[in-house]
Amino acid sequence: MDLGIKGRRAIVTGGGSGIGFETARQFLEEGVRVLIAGRTADKINKARDELAKRTGGEVHAVQADMSKEADIKRMIDTAKEKLGGVDILVNNAGTMYSGRFASLKDDELKNQFETKLFGFMRAIRLVHPMMKAQKWGRIVNTIGGAGKEPDPYMFGSAMTNSALLNLTKSLSEEFGEDNVLVNAICPGWVATDLWVRNAEGLKKELNVKSEDEAKKLAARKNSLGRMGKPEELANATVFLCSERASYITGVSLNLDGGRLKGLW
Repeated sequence: MDLGIKGRRAIVTGGGSGIGFETARQFLEEGVRVLIAGRTADKINKARDELAKRTGGEVHAVQADMSKEADIKRMIDTAKEKLGGVDILVNNAGTMYSGRFASLKDDELKNQFETKLFGFMRAIRLVHPMMKAQKWGRIVNTIGGAGKEPDPYMFGSAMTNSALLNLTKSLSEEFGEDNVLVNAICPGWVATDLWVRNAEGLKKELNVKSEDEAKKLAARKNSLGRMGKPEELANATVFLCSERASYITGVSLNLDGGRLKGLW
C-alpha cells in the first residue's frame, strides 16, 4: 500500500530504540526523510547508522533532551537545516515512574511534565507555523494507556497522559482548518527499554521476584495475552501520518491488545 508520504520530512523523538526506532524505520522505507532525536548522543548516533544501513534512506540524528527548551529549539533548527522543514512530528520521547501516590517525589513528577507535556507542547509550537504555511502537517503524540485507565501505581503517568489526551483533542480542533492533523496513540505494555527501566518498581508493586513474572502479569492485562511489539505501535503511527489517514484527527487510538481491568 502506497501511503503517499514519499519525500515528506519527519522528526521522531525518542528515536534511539523501541517504538521511535521502528517508526523511523518504517518512515524511511516509505521514502520519508527523517531526523531522529534522543537524550544520549552515542545511542542516537548508533541508531541513525543502523537505520541508514537497514533502509538506505536519508536519516539524520540530533542529541536532544525533551525536558530542555533549548534542546528542543536546536532539534527543530537541525531539521530545518538538514531537511528544509518539517511535515511530520512524532512526539515519542517519554519517561515513566512506577509507584503509589505517597512514594512519588515532586522532582520525578516535574520531570514527567517537562519531558512529555511541556516537551510535546514546545515541539508542536515550533513546527506548527511551517505546517500551517504549507497547509499540510501530521502530529502524532505517543501518550500511554494510563491517561485513560490509570492504575494506582501509575499515578504520575496518569496525570501527564490525561493532560496530553486533552492537548491532542484541543489542537486537532484548532489546527484542522489548516489541514494539520493531530492524533495520539495510547500503548499498553510494550517490550521496550522503558519497560525494562520500570521493571523494578513494578516488581515491588506486583509483589513478584523477577522481571519475567512481572511480564507475565502484564500480559494478563489484555485479551491477546502478550506484550506489544514496537513495530506494531509504529504501524499505527506511520499510518496516522499518511495520506491514507487524511480524514482522521483528534483520535487517541488504543494499542493495548484489548486491555482488561482488575487482574492484579
